[in-house]
Amino acid sequence: MKLLGIAAACLLLCAPTFAQDIRSYVTTNTVPIATLDATVDDYADLAAVGQAIGDARVVMLGEQDHGDGPTFQAKTRLVKYLHEHKGFTVLAFESDFYGLTTGWEKLAKQPDSIRHFLRQNIFPIWTSSADCRYLFQQYIPQSFQTSNPLQVTGFDSQLYLAYSRTHLKQDLDGYLISQGLARKFPSAAAYQSFLEAVQGLVMQQTKSEVSRPNIRPTLENGFRILNQALLAAGDTSVWPRVLASLQAYLDTTWDTNEPRDKAMADNLTFLLTHQYRDAKIIVWAANTHVMKHTDQITSKAKLFNRVIWHNMGTHFVQDPRWTKQTYVLGFASYRGTAGRLGTPTFTVEVPDKKGLENWVPTSTAYGFVDFTPYNRQFNDPTAPFLLKSPMHYTIPERVAPIAWNLVYDGLFFIREMQATTKIE
Repeated sequence: MKLLGIAAACLLLCAPTFAQDIRSYVTTNTVPIATLDATVDDYADLAAVGQAIGDARVVMLGEQDHGDGPTFQAKTRLVKYLHEHKGFTVLAFESDFYGLTTGWEKLAKQPDSIRHFLRQNIFPIWTSSADCRYLFQQYIPQSFQTSNPLQVTGFDSQLYLAYSRTHLKQDLDGYLISQGLARKFPSAAAYQSFLEAVQGLVMQQTKSEVSRPNIRPTLENGFRILNQALLAAGDTSVWPRVLASLQAYLDTTWDTNEPRDKAMADNLTFLLTHQYRDAKIIVWAANTHVMKHTDQITSKAKLFNRVIWHNMGTHFVQDPRWTKQTYVLGFASYRGTAGRLGTPTFTVEVPDKKGLENWVPTSTAYGFVDFTPYNRQFNDPTAPFLLKSPMHYTIPERVAPIAWNLVYDGLFFIREMQATTKIE
């Protein structure tokens, strides 16, 4: 009886402590980061990040908003550190998959051509940002003047940037003819109609126009014909992924984000298994895409699936090949302003009084906390806690209780956020 009483007491003590443990864990284990300046070559303050990442082959770097200046600076410095000290040789952007694979592969790797290509084929929310100037105008181009170049690629299913607009239709036509797949269409006219519909989608004609009865069925029927043929042929080229990306782009709406995220996860897998099969890859994307285990987050709140769905990170780590080879680093901030280029600047929401942001020591301007030791210690605890994530506001626990320690492997904290500015 005495032993049973002791056991019961232990259970009572342990049951409510997870939330307290995570709070004390964050308070005592947040490692200060000295600077966000990517030109600084002393990386002693990033040693904890390197240790946490370990031998991971994929590191995903998030951001709360596509206009977070200090986050862009932090990610640039992390990219440089991972490239120079952790063996990462590929930087994959949330941008045009086709343009940043085929187009990059064909590009003459001279500094000026690299700068021009990146401006044209990565979303301008980054390439036009003053906080990314060093990355795009100096670091990546100059790396090709060394023995350790940093390759660039993309995984987004939104195929409408410059290279795709100019080349995708013609390249697809050449491929389909060379493989005898153009003949799978019922007529030459049907085949040409499909190519024109693809070009219409790539040229980012309005979704209402793409949805017209004479366009959407043309695309969907063409995708069906080609997917069946490619599947039967066991095609492992880039083209099945390009077609799947176009299908996902067609199917993605403000209410349905999952087709895009599923395609992005599959595109990233293609890059790891074909295009860069021996490389370690850094992923540059939003928190909303790199989040994992979101299939375990449920809510009855209206429109909740516009914020959290089965995100790219969730789809990606469900593949056992990547479960233990991926480190997801989310970003969170305390206060300040945000707003992507071309949109109004706004003041970010104040964190909840019980939120993680208030657990970080007030003397910490920038900090990093690794959740993996905590998760191992407590067997991946699912006790929820509050955090301004994935964007600049807190999801109340009544809307959806979330164990953020499982969504991200680690968190990069920025006390003072500031909206990015455009390169002059």
